[in-house]
Amino acid sequence: QAYTQRAYEPPQGEVETTLASIWCELLRLEQVGRYDNFFELGGHSLLAISMVSRLQECGFYGDIRLLYKSPVLMDLCAGLEIIGEMRL
Repeated sequence: QAYTQRAYEPPQGEVETTLASIWCELLRLEQVGRYDNFFELGGHSLLAISMVSRLQECGFYGDIRLLYKSPVLMDLCAGLEIIGEMRL
């Protein structure tokens, strides 16, 4: 049997930390690690729309397709574009 769960690794850098705090709020979790998957944590399409909206409020651009393509926090952050000054 394969061991699929990874140990918790905290978000690194400002972008990962910002995204992790958005996920914590939306998914009602205390912590989100950089290897966590949005959908495995309980995310769904309606929460995904809210997440994209929150990202834009914080100065990032990423659409729903990016989330479905890269649902792991670290990978999603790598695909985001900064569209303005980060606002936390």
